[in-house]
Amino acid sequence: MIGGFVPEERANAFDRRLYTPMSSKVEQAPVLSQVEKFKSEIVELRRHIHKHPELSFDEANTGKLVADRMRKLGYDVRPGVGGTGVVAEIGDASSGRTVALRADMDALPITEENPNEYCSSNTGVMHACGHDAHTACALGAAMLLAQDPPKNGRVRFLFQPAEEMVNDDGKSGATLMIEQGCMHDVDAVFALHCDPKTSVGKIKVKDGAMLAACDTFEISIRGIPTHGAYPQYGIDAVILAAQAVQAIQTVISRRKSALEPAVLTFGGIKSTTYRPNIVAEEVQLIGTSRYFENEIGELIFEELKKALSVVEAMGGSFEIKRTKDNPAVTNDPQINNVVRSVASRILGKENVIESNYEMGAEDFSFMSQVVPGAFFFLGTKIEESPRAIHTPQFDIDENALPLGSALLAECARQYLGG
Repeated sequence: MIGGFVPEERANAFDRRLYTPMSSKVEQAPVLSQVEKFKSEIVELRRHIHKHPELSFDEANTGKLVADRMRKLGYDVRPGVGGTGVVAEIGDASSGRTVALRADMDALPITEENPNEYCSSNTGVMHACGHDAHTACALGAAMLLAQDPPKNGRVRFLFQPAEEMVNDDGKSGATLMIEQGCMHDVDAVFALHCDPKTSVGKIKVKDGAMLAACDTFEISIRGIPTHGAYPQYGIDAVILAAQAVQAIQTVISRRKSALEPAVLTFGGIKSTTYRPNIVAEEVQLIGTSRYFENEIGELIFEELKKALSVVEAMGGSFEIKRTKDNPAVTNDPQINNVVRSVASRILGKENVIESNYEMGAEDFSFMSQVVPGAFFFLGTKIEESPRAIHTPQFDIDENALPLGSALLAECARQYLGG
């Protein structure tokens, strides 16, 4: 166990809850009766992946597990796409269209603090965003489709590395896989994401922009170093950075319309020296902006540079590097209607929630720029103890896993026409 003490009875109750049978209401859907046969296998796959997390661009073992499973199910498999990604197909494209189902595989540099037996065994690395669940849901969908392969088209699974990071060229796993042909001949693409705020048995959908575009900023602020006892002989980069951070707060609140959603957050600040008696020469800042309209992204960047001019006014200098990470995730209404139709049939129309946009970002946006796509949120909330993503305590209610598998498989079938 990593983290604080957890009473044994709480840990046992936690595991019992995860194996609670699905309600009789949702079991009325035929596909859920079918996926129930695979539930324990899907859960065990998720737990194995969760226990052995791998960071972005290092998902070699996860990719091998996926490729081996897909081969055993009878899929045509191409490993090593975009690094450690896996492309697997079933069906016949000559008799219809090709639909893609995408799942990301990478973990985060976070130390897990959960009491589960499947807690991360890789210290400092954790599946804190649910990519283990996404991969397990996709594998479950592959099991369902392998039972009765599509006869009027082809299903292509895209197991993607590196959603959470970009490489030195500024490319994430989605872009790398696209460059190596994963979207060739694809007509539509679907993906899901865990939502720890939404109850199991519900999904959230939205036409148009659903998740924000994302930029990353790296800023270097330079002054003149000197001895801490004689600050008058230098220019303190820490003071410059403090003034800059204050000025930057006006970019969102005063330099753009309040009707345009956007966020500008700086998540890190550090001095290149960390001594009590040295006036720092350089301070580095790292942050992110989120927005939906490209012109707002450009406005934020220009206003950010203006706000940083306070550094020059105080005798310092700055450099800023902008990386455009992801465009906004934009859902095609027609493809999204497939999700609505399938989810209404499986979960009940009342459990299909029309969502607002969210300020999170996802590189699925690159795939849905190539072909029409639909990205939806799968409810995974642990009702008695909700867990936020990107935290050491993140976890899901595993009863959501077979639902995700069924939804993905049926979206593919319905899109292909049967």
